[in-house]
Amino acid sequence: MTKIQGKSRAIWGAAALLFMATLCVGCGPRTVAVSGKIIVDGQPAENIRVVFQSAAGGMEVSPVAIGLTDKNGEYSLSLAEKKKKGAIPGPYAVFLTWRDPDAEENPIEGETVAKESPYKLPPRANSGELRFDVPEGGTKEANFEFDSSKETAPAVIGI
Repeated sequence: MTKIQGKSRAIWGAAALLFMATLCVGCGPRTVAVSGKIIVDGQPAENIRVVFQSAAGGMEVSPVAIGLTDKNGEYSLSLAEKKKKGAIPGPYAVFLTWRDPDAEENPIEGETVAKESPYKLPPRANSGELRFDVPEGGTKEANFEFDSSKETAPAVIGI
């Protein structure tokens, strides 16, 4: 093999590698659009942080997907780390918490000072008890509705 043939192969090899690398831009887990609505006592719940944490067993864990409800109680999920819209299809534990948009850090005590939630979310909303299966085609129906008059507080164990 001559020097020219060797250089030509090296150039073609580098070009092929570059081409393969450009194909992988945007690679990563396949996500599907997931959105829904949070209703508490018949009213849309604003500023509810929605967290979908994979409930799939196995060695590979799906990235966490998060969203925040607007004034209509509606949210859309995005992957927490990659800022990629949607969630990976599969089973999830769902965690809902109210986020005070006006919370300030207390400079003296180093703690966040927040108002009390205007919504009566039941304890199960943030216990991991809520479940949702994200379908392969995505969904606009990842809805959760709570009626505080029908919710019971958890039993206190181990006092």
